[in-house]
Amino acid sequence: MLSTVELWLQQARDHGLIVLDTAGVITGWLAGAESILGYTPDEAIGQHIALIFTHDDRQKGYPDYELKIAAEDHYSEDSRWHARKDGTRIWVSGSVTAVRDEAGAVTGFVKVLRDMTDDRAHTERFEHEVSALANARDETRKFLRNLGHEIRNPLAVLSNVALILDRLVEEERAKRAVGQLRNQLQVLGRLADDLMDVTRLELGKVQLETTPLDLRTVLEDAAAGMQVLAGEKAIQLEAVLPPSPLPVEVDLPRIHQVIFNLLTNAIKYTHNGGSIWIKASQEGDEIVCRITDTGIGIFPPVLPRLFDLFTQAPEGEQMRAGGVGLGLPLVRQIVELHSGTVQAKSPGLGKGSEFSFRLPVLKS
Repeated sequence: MLSTVELWLQQARDHGLIVLDTAGVITGWLAGAESILGYTPDEAIGQHIALIFTHDDRQKGYPDYELKIAAEDHYSEDSRWHARKDGTRIWVSGSVTAVRDEAGAVTGFVKVLRDMTDDRAHTERFEHEVSALANARDETRKFLRNLGHEIRNPLAVLSNVALILDRLVEEERAKRAVGQLRNQLQVLGRLADDLMDVTRLELGKVQLETTPLDLRTVLEDAAAGMQVLAGEKAIQLEAVLPPSPLPVEVDLPRIHQVIFNLLTNAIKYTHNGGSIWIKASQEGDEIVCRITDTGIGIFPPVLPRLFDLFTQAPEGEQMRAGGVGLGLPLVRQIVELHSGTVQAKSPGLGKGSEFSFRLPVLKS
């Protein structure tokens, strides 16, 4: 009666077992070796193990090198392309073990291999997709940078025209129209700046010019500066800050940009008559700023992607009022440049949201 091992050697198809003498000549061709590599035992036995290696690997000396490693270190393991009898290549994961006698002398080798071609194909397809995504990202950066430049050129002309019109017109309706024109030009100006900034930040071309300050002052100024925009929707905007300083070292214009983007986002997605609070505190070695609103909330699956480029929650389609999904990626990039972190939370749709950023506390 055959043993379990003998039965396995007869039946195995996904694993091959090759026995070699000390010179690397095949003396046993067992298990699934024939189905994997295509050679019958009669064709393989007596041949050097180089038989199954690709031409390039034979030229590089890998067949003998594999045996040398096994002899010196008892065991050699690798994954590489091997050559089948029909000339096709298969990706094989395998190992070579040196067999020794009682005195420790090498008497031969056993090579165990498995056909992993399907897995390798999946890996190569994945690597190709990753490479394609990286190239697409580079092209996106280039496009955004060029688009920012292209917007700025006519924008400068239109801004000068709006300034001239503002000085020339006297009729009230015309003045209101010019005012609306200037407001929209400011929106376009911020969009152009965001397009330029997001590419520069991703490429690491932004150098911070930091200064020590109390974050409370920045937040109070931001709250005061956004009151007009919040008032247009009858939104109550309030800064609730602690009595003690919140010391940080930041690039002031960049942190202004972070707070402006977060507040603009909160106002945009909060219904008329809603509320927004700016809160901040020191938690351990971090200064934490939270901007909380009573707005439309965030669909949970979107939360992990909110700070990615061009991400916009679908539930905000009717309230978008402009924007292409650059504000939050800029927030993340700027905060991370300050060695900080960002986070978004929401109990769900219609239940408001909270955006927060954390900065290292400035230690005295």
